[in-house]
Amino acid sequence: MMLSKTTVTSGKGAQFLQLWAPANWTLTSDAGWVTISPASGKAGEYNDIVVSYPANEGEEARTADILLSCDGRKVVVTLRQNCISEDPQAEETGASSTKRRWMELPETIDGDGLHFYTHDMTLQGRTMRNYSFYWDGNRLVARWVAYPLNNALRGSGSRTDAWALDPLLPANRQPIVTSTFRGGWTRGHQIPSADRLNTNANMATFYGTNMTPQDYNFNGEIWARLEGTVRSWASKSDTLYVVTGCVVDGSTQTATDVAGKRITVPTAYYKAVLSLNKSASAHSGYMGCAVYLLHTHNPNETVARNHSSVMSIRELEQKTGVNFFVNLPGAVGAEVAEAIETENPNAVSWWW
Repeated sequence: MMLSKTTVTSGKGAQFLQLWAPANWTLTSDAGWVTISPASGKAGEYNDIVVSYPANEGEEARTADILLSCDGRKVVVTLRQNCISEDPQAEETGASSTKRRWMELPETIDGDGLHFYTHDMTLQGRTMRNYSFYWDGNRLVARWVAYPLNNALRGSGSRTDAWALDPLLPANRQPIVTSTFRGGWTRGHQIPSADRLNTNANMATFYGTNMTPQDYNFNGEIWARLEGTVRSWASKSDTLYVVTGCVVDGSTQTATDVAGKRITVPTAYYKAVLSLNKSASAHSGYMGCAVYLLHTHNPNETVARNHSSVMSIRELEQKTGVNFFVNLPGAVGAEVAEAIETENPNAVSWWW
């Protein structure tokens, strides 16, 4: 038994877990503020369990032990709920991207109605950023997800399929993704599961906030191959800074989750990547590449050199209205940053 998150924010929320046991089982908690449903089940059956909790309005964090009893054996997991003063806060101002100074971040804009969040992860005893996302609470999708990637950050392990609610947002403000979207749409990752293989980091890629409704063939074919290409770029970079995003303007389609909430189906997807190779002499070691795919793009194609979807960072900015890598000029200077963002990646053999 494993919760997707053992520490949650002070707000009201819920987590989902799947449970299979070889014998009849029960789940109990030593805290009256935790609700578990269902609290018991039969041997050999798969069960979708909801662990829910109200807002913590106290001045201190609180904990609850959740006890699984099965065939005389017991397993305990402790859930910790922050008090308000401990919560990670949504960054709603245009300063959030530059304040963080992380190279992968696009610009955030004060007053645009979107919200900036970050998930952390632990690697080799160190806490570091996993990924950040810019949340559209009206469309119920992240407009973009941004993260650094290299072999060390990717880590080792396997896919968890730990579909769950994002603990940073209330359940009613995000899709419930314990089953696939209704209407024939798959659950498409923005940061791929395969880009974060350590268990806890991988589990966070299965939050509803990281999912968009994607066409089955698009998700499993051209998009999956592009994700693999991005990982190959990361493997030969000191660090690859990745932005994955979706375009929702003009969309006329929606999917629904298991609770009936409507999620906008994107009309296009893109990736903007910035490779850092410290030994390279040009452009202070940085190179940029962008890919833009209509959601209706032929899934049998593969993104390669001179493919219609490949463009400079600047061209992608013009198509999407997003200012990518907002902290790059501060690191290398405005003139070098301009050269990086306007360079045609089709003319740079390193990418291909």
